[in-house]
Amino acid sequence: MEPLYDYIHQFFNDQTRFEFPYDNKEIKQITDSNGIYVLFEKGEKYLGMDRIVRIGSHDGKDRLVKRLGNHFKSKNQRRSVFRKHIGRSFLNQSEDDYIDSWNKPFKSIDDKLKYKDLVDREYESKYEEMITDHIQSNMTFTLIPKIYNKEIRHRIESGLIASLNQSDSKSSSKSWIGNFHPDSRIRNSKLWNIEYLKDPPLTMDEFKLLIEEKT
Repeated sequence: MEPLYDYIHQFFNDQTRFEFPYDNKEIKQITDSNGIYVLFEKGEKYLGMDRIVRIGSHDGKDRLVKRLGNHFKSKNQRRSVFRKHIGRSFLNQSEDDYIDSWNKPFKSIDDKLKYKDLVDREYESKYEEMITDHIQSNMTFTLIPKIYNKEIRHRIESGLIASLNQSDSKSSSKSWIGNFHPDSRIRNSKLWNIEYLKDPPLTMDEFKLLIEEKT
């Protein structure tokens, strides 16, 4: 597992890197708005390389650019599980009891009626600002472009996440905000992912095929 963990980091550290503010048109031109993003976080290192902290993609067709926007720009954690996770870490670090309300769904009319006395969007706005600042100031990403087939996209995404999580080499800095997350899956995986952690890792042949298709 360790050699693959190293190879994954070596490969993606060598790819073109994007940071905020990125150009939506450029991302769309490169990816046709389909593919996978590989995220890095300032201060997180592995063997002198930037450490991968999240793998992500999109469910619907042609939605990669929009998905990145939900993370980097939306200021609404209920449109981005990534933002939600970072917010949980900030809330838990501050020992803020509002975390229970933070976790409530609040998009549908039914949810808004059900939780209107618990969810305070004005109060949440201060955390939304913290999250936006953290992501825009600290996160960079590279791309695996033009993966149109949903099943193939899912296999690559889940396989990369599983490969990173199941490696004995995984680690984080002591200051990584994810260490304050209330869910042990984030703390233990050292990733901003909770899905696919126990899925089958990529085989070396799958990873070689991914490299050949990207280069």
